[in-house]
Amino acid sequence: MEMQAHHRIKRGDMEVQEQREDRLSRLPDDILHSILRGIPLKHAARTSALSRRWARTWLRALASSRVLDFTDRDFARGQAPARAAATVSRCLQLHAEYGAPLDVFRLAVTAPAPAPGSTGAFERDVVGWVVSAVARGAREVEVDLRPPPPPLAAKADAGDESAAFVELPGDLFVATNSLARLALGGFRLRAVPAGLAEGLRSLSLSHADVTDEAVRDIVSSCRALEVLSLQGCNLLRSVRIDGETLRSLEIVRCLGVRELRVNAPSLESFAFHGDNVYSTSDDDDDDLSSAVDLGSTPALRDAYLSHIGFDDAKNAYDEREYAYSNFLSCVAHARVLTLCSVGLLHLWAQLSYDPLVEIDMTSVQELQLLMSSLGEDDEGLHSFSSFFELYPLPLLGRLFVSLPSHTAEATTALPGEVVDDSKMMFYCYDDDFVLDQLSYIKLVNFRGTRFELQLLAFLLKRTPALEQLVLVTVGEEGGAPGDERVIQGWVSAIQKASPEAQLTVCQSSEDRSQNPVHTRFYHELLEE
Repeated sequence: MEMQAHHRIKRGDMEVQEQREDRLSRLPDDILHSILRGIPLKHAARTSALSRRWARTWLRALASSRVLDFTDRDFARGQAPARAAATVSRCLQLHAEYGAPLDVFRLAVTAPAPAPGSTGAFERDVVGWVVSAVARGAREVEVDLRPPPPPLAAKADAGDESAAFVELPGDLFVATNSLARLALGGFRLRAVPAGLAEGLRSLSLSHADVTDEAVRDIVSSCRALEVLSLQGCNLLRSVRIDGETLRSLEIVRCLGVRELRVNAPSLESFAFHGDNVYSTSDDDDDDLSSAVDLGSTPALRDAYLSHIGFDDAKNAYDEREYAYSNFLSCVAHARVLTLCSVGLLHLWAQLSYDPLVEIDMTSVQELQLLMSSLGEDDEGLHSFSSFFELYPLPLLGRLFVSLPSHTAEATTALPGEVVDDSKMMFYCYDDDFVLDQLSYIKLVNFRGTRFELQLLAFLLKRTPALEQLVLVTVGEEGGAPGDERVIQGWVSAIQKASPEAQLTVCQSSEDRSQNPVHTRFYHELLEE
């Protein structure tokens, strides 16, 4: 009896507690709606357990929202693709029944692996979602079905077509629609009819089964296209883009590209991360030539050109140097330029037989150099110094050097050790040159290795207008950096053209200094 009474009392206490805690149910609907619209879908869905009214309120808030966003990867984690698909279909159905306008539809979910006897239900669902969103006037549609990216070492699989792609009908966008931005990952696009989404301004294709002809047809059909991004599209070989309105072009890890021809007179921003683009003679595989032509781009504001993780195998840069210098010449007139140490090694290799190669970088105001672990040796030092000596940068005001975040072979200088740039002057072309407009230098992932200090000595000796030097150390997660006082001791011992320059040494979590225009490093994203 006492035990039963105890249970009744306990249950009664819980009921009283629930009544006290269910204050959310007393809030007006408009306040509940505003709360739900401001939190991610997965959290909004869980609120149905908070009170009796929240389940109904959540559904009404969802049905009246102009944005349906399922891009949180946790949304589909831990449940079968069929169940995740059913949830998306139900939400779209509720939204359509409510009759509210739909401006944005976003989804990120990993497609199920192809299996024998598969009915293709998931693929039909995905196509149906896209059709529904477009038909209902969505201005932005983003559907990402990509699996996690493979490591860079998997370059041999560039031509692998075994991955599952969802076939998207080519005539899907022919009907009148309001699409301004379309981002697709893990789709197959082949037959592309004329008149495809004429109002489309931004198109992103990632991990897509798309051919050279399809890309050409898409761009020519989208006459208002301003932004084009191609990532991991490994069927591409000869990319030809003709876009009068194109302002931004991004080509990332498209492993098969051997030719790039662009006619985009309005281009303002260009990014490329991948293997060096070159072609070979039909008669001689060793006869390499450049296969890049970006045409006239007088409005080009910023350019990002990186080969880290691709042709940076030891001595590979000796084989394709001519192709690199031609590629660089196409973007060197940009005001903001990001290059990599692999590119510097290409230029260094070409100097051995063509010391007069001309690349006009006289418009560059901001330069960022991405350094890989390759080149932390004498050749790396020489390629770094020769770049600044041979290619004038009269307007350069800001220099950013991103050092490798992980390195095992480089040796750290001893406390109190004096390091100069004497090694870098072994192949000196012009020891008297100066960077007389450079006022800001920032080195990231600084450890105090002899290699890093030699780079620093080379720069400090030639920057009479330097106002600020920022050294961001690797921090505990990337290895043990030098003590701040030790680093200051190293820097104070270096000969400087501007002794009054302010020195800041900090970890990345403490860094509040100026950052470069380009802060997204594609080689680091692929390593995650």
